[in-house]
Amino acid sequence: MIFFSSIALRRLRGRTILAAPLLALAVSACFSADHRLYELRLTGEIDVAPGFPAAGRVHVEVHHQSRGDGPLLERPLGLIDAFELPALGPVDHLVTVPIDEGEGLVVYAWLDLDGDGLLCAPGAAPEPSAAVEFPDQEFLNEGAHQLDFALTLSAPCIGPERALDAS
Repeated sequence: MIFFSSIALRRLRGRTILAAPLLALAVSACFSADHRLYELRLTGEIDVAPGFPAAGRVHVEVHHQSRGDGPLLERPLGLIDAFELPALGPVDHLVTVPIDEGEGLVVYAWLDLDGDGLLCAPGAAPEPSAAVEFPDQEFLNEGAHQLDFALTLSAPCIGPERALDAS
């Protein structure tokens, strides 16, 4: 009986020793890294180029200009926030930017002329879009919590990546 209990105790101790690092690993895997967020107020004006109708909801997206580390993992655009405006005109929107997850900022917008929520659906009229980029994040260094911009929607039916090429 004593022999049996000492073997059981040794096995139990072995499992405890093995289980302790596994438990610590499992618990630490549940915690994510700290995220540094920067509150930024976007203010500006969105209008449309001559030749396009000026009525409709405006879809606005805020992206990091690029995300990922190094030349192999870096990719253009990383969505941070998306919102809608009832019409063209002034913009005043507060966005929380994760500053360690990308570089630069891009504000992209398009005018939903037919109200379907889709950019240039088949059979729909060409909907104007545009983007403005802020390649460096100087506003972070300056401590400015406001970013002013002006955007004229002038390119029909292009998404944010092509809008950057057109700007």
